[in-house]
Amino acid sequence: MLAVVPACFNDLDTVPIDDDVVTSANVYLDTTAYRKVMAKLYAGLAVSGQQGPSGQADISGVDEGFGQYVRGLWYHQELTTDEAVIGWNDQTIKDFHYQTWDANDVFISAFYSRIFYQISLCNEFLRETTDAKLNERGVSSNLRAEIGQYRSEARFLRAFSYWHALDHFRHVPFVTELDNVGSFFPKQISKEDLFLYIESEIKAIETTLVAANSNEYGRADQGAACMLMAKLYLNA
Repeated sequence: MLAVVPACFNDLDTVPIDDDVVTSANVYLDTTAYRKVMAKLYAGLAVSGQQGPSGQADISGVDEGFGQYVRGLWYHQELTTDEAVIGWNDQTIKDFHYQTWDANDVFISAFYSRIFYQISLCNEFLRETTDAKLNERGVSSNLRAEIGQYRSEARFLRAFSYWHALDHFRHVPFVTELDNVGSFFPKQISKEDLFLYIESEIKAIETTLVAANSNEYGRADQGAACMLMAKLYLNA
């Protein structure tokens, strides 16, 4: 008896048939995508998802508002002091006032997740903008200069988030664009080594960023790099 069993032939080596589905395999074929992705890196500091005021949240498992970056940063820095008081009773919010928070606190986990979400976005942009990737796509020399500027800003934003990780959590997982995407447990970095990494990143990009007050409003420049270095040294 002969049995014939059909098998797939490169069925997994495809891009989505639906033109509305965008993946990393095709998003950068659009030369305007690099600026759009950079906008997402910056927007992650202010917005919490893909649809305002809520919906399609970047981070699951927490209230979308709790997962907003600046809100989480402000909670951690201000509610633990005598400078601000929350009058309502959202979940564990008053634990900041009482100095009784722990690792299970939803506001802490939300901010922690947001920091590393931002770092992951920056890492992926840097993976997709290497010279090798740009060569594969035949990116023009004029656009490459612009992308090079974006890369410096992405490195600044990553260092900025790693600074928040260092300032609030000390020993944290450490990943860069050199780590492969996949399911694995990143190695934990010591606070001393993370300090040195952030310092080295700022020094590496401080001359490649545009001069202070010469970039578009809201984008990183050499003044931003000086600010971050000052914060790093003041809290050394």
